[in-house]
Formats: sequence, C-alpha cells, structure tokens
Amino acid sequence: MTSRKSHNSILFLTTLGVYLGLVLVGGTAPATLAHSATTRNFDIADEVEVKDDLDNKPDDERTPLSDSFGVYLQDVEIFLGNLRRLGSGGGFDAKKDAFEVAQSTLLPCVPANKVGSYTADSFVVSNEALRPALGWFSKRLTDGYSLADCLPNERFNGGEATASRFTLKFDRAAFSVEVEVKKQSRTEANRLFAELLRTYKLAAPGEKGTVRRQIYDSTSFKTSNDQVFIVTRLPRGSIDSLVAANAK
Repeated sequence: MTSRKSHNSILFLTTLGVYLGLVLVGGTAPATLAHSATTRNFDIADEVEVKDDLDNKPDDERTPLSDSFGVYLQDVEIFLGNLRRLGSGGGFDAKKDAFEVAQSTLLPCVPANKVGSYTADSFVVSNEALRPALGWFSKRLTDGYSLADCLPNERFNGGEATASRFTLKFDRAAFSVEVEVKKQSRTEANRLFAELLRTYKLAAPGEKGTVRRQIYDSTSFKTSNDQVFIVTRLPRGSIDSLVAANAK
C-alpha cells in the first residue's frame, strides 16, 4: 500500500474538461441518464495539478491502509458536505436531482509520472450547479486510493501501470460510490480484501449518528477474480438528513 505519491508518483489531475465534452454531446435528463465514453492521454504539464499533504512525502514512504481508508471516508464526507452547502443555497435538491460519473484510469508506475490514460465512461448531471462538486470528487477518486498493483500494460508498450475505476451515482434508489482496483492475481485481491476488512473493524468512528459514522456503516468490500471493490451505498431517503444544515 503506498501513498498518493509513492510507487505510482500520482498527482491529482483536473479531468473535468473530458467530462464537459461528454455532457455537451449526451443527454442530461434526470430520469434517463445518458452514457458515452472517451479515452484521453495527456501530459500533466497541460493540466491543473491538485496537491494534498501527502504530496510532500518521500516516494518510498509507505502509507498505512488505515490512513488511505480514512482519506476515502473523509472524501465522501466532504462531498456530502458540499451538497449540503449547495442545498442551503438552493443549488441542490435531494428529491429531484440526479447524477452519474464513471471513469477508468491507467497510471504508469514510473518516477515523476507525467502521463496517464483516462477513459470517461459517463458524466451526466441533471443540475449544472453540481458540476464543480462532482469535478472535485472525481479528482479524489482518480487513483483508486493507490490500492491497485503495478502491472504490464499494452497501452504503455508493456510498461507497468495501475488500473482503477470509479462510479459515483445518485439516482432514484440511492447515493453510491464504487472504487474498483486491479490486483496482480486473485490471491493478491483476496489478501487486500482481508486487509481492508481488518482495517474497517479498527476504523469505526466513535460517535454514532454523525455523517462519518453513517458513511462508515454503509461501506462494504467485495472481490471478483483479481479485482477489489470499495462500495458505499446510502438509500436516497437518507440523503435528506445527511445534507441537512444541522448534520454533524
């Protein structure tokens, strides 16, 4: 397990431009979410770099799995907080709005990595006021929280890269976040799954009823062959209370 700037030398990139193109081409009606896909290779010099406090750590410094899981919970909580602020100003309606964002990412495992491949599968939103918040959260989800393994990849001429995918969705049934990472083998996937379960048991927020605790209680893990998934699913009806002005 490595930090967001370790063996992958991962930097958070603004990929909103890709999504803007998708929405211009596809439909945005809340009842029927349109889908489209595009793949984009780019150099980081052409993008906006977004750093966090982990960027200052040496490349060989390891981040405990508990820290990465904690960052994931924090990111989901901040996103819901952004929805709460939008809602207080009339920019978000939990009863009417809908969105779906999905992206696959390949990041080469090379020092000072500057190139990545991003496939935007969908970016559909019923309310344009939500676009900045969705763009922010998408950037946080881009690297799969450094859980994927470095594996040979044809897109980079056999060079090693990590593969991850995320889906962020709010529809009539639920608000959900799914992060999918590819491991070296089924054995490695099962190993990470077991580590995540142990980490989960030790990471329970102390105070019940808080937004963080509800996110935690609604998060689970699963495996499929050589892939591992982190899934958070909150029933749509619960979003009203989670984004209420007095939510803790």
